[in-house]
Amino acid sequence: MSKNILICDDSPLVHKSMTRLLNASYDVNLFYAENGNEGLDKIAKNNIDIVFLDLTMPVMDGFEVLKRLPSLGYKPTIVIISADVQKEAARRCLMLGADQFLSKPFDKNKLTQLLLNLNVARIEKSICDTHKGLSVDYIASFREIANISLGRGAAIISDHLGEFIKMPLPCVSTMGSSDLAMTIADIRSDHQSIAIAQRFVGGGIHGEALVDLRGEDIVEFGEKLGFSQTNDDKNEVVIDIANIMVSSFLVALSEQISIPFSVRQPIILEEYMNWNHKEYQSDDYFTVEYTYQAETLDVECEVLFMMDSQSTKIIHQIMETLN
Repeated sequence: MSKNILICDDSPLVHKSMTRLLNASYDVNLFYAENGNEGLDKIAKNNIDIVFLDLTMPVMDGFEVLKRLPSLGYKPTIVIISADVQKEAARRCLMLGADQFLSKPFDKNKLTQLLLNLNVARIEKSICDTHKGLSVDYIASFREIANISLGRGAAIISDHLGEFIKMPLPCVSTMGSSDLAMTIADIRSDHQSIAIAQRFVGGGIHGEALVDLRGEDIVEFGEKLGFSQTNDDKNEVVIDIANIMVSSFLVALSEQISIPFSVRQPIILEEYMNWNHKEYQSDDYFTVEYTYQAETLDVECEVLFMMDSQSTKIIHQIMETLN
């Protein structure tokens, strides 16, 4: 008897890869949702047997889905597939009733064994056309890779901090130079925050990261991460925090796309700096934006990665190769 399976994830790349695997090899009926609210609706209306549930989604995240599931009157088997690989995230999911936890990118052998344990029948089916209509552009592909990289970066920071990090959703897009200039101007005009710039390079990709830190507990946040303040000026701690925010993402991204990155020393943006990228003024930029927040400390860290048009071409080629 076929199983009704819901893939509840905001990533088209996950929908595509799961469809390719499940439709080709198993006796299943597949349903899709892009956020938790849609997911709960699909569960209620379609007698879903198994839910593959992401944690970081717009509108309603996976944690909220787990909290609301008991109100439906019955519980499908819940398999978490998430880029948030913090130990605390897995613990909270299991406490809320999840049955399994798979980290992204998931190991297909582990997934196959899991489906066997859940009595999902294998069948012989042609693999052709199983992903028809599920094309994924390079921005969507990179968004999923960025999401995985952020999850691993958050786990690194969480382990250092000893505290749960609210997992951000990455915003991946292209941005014109005028829009980028406005974004940078907004960051620099916010006198309640401290802005740090850090350049990076790798595999023909050239970019710069802007880190915007705000909150009353920045110094305490730095101390928990192991960064001490040697004088009254907290810029040293701020630079160390910015460096780990940028490097943790780039290290994880490097593992995903097999390109090593090197970074320059981060610098505090000062009012007098003529920082407008005149050499790239007519370019469109490939950008990744996300925000980290500690759960209990008053600290918010916005990060903007921007890469020039030549880097965008390389990223496009990498995504085509990975897909």
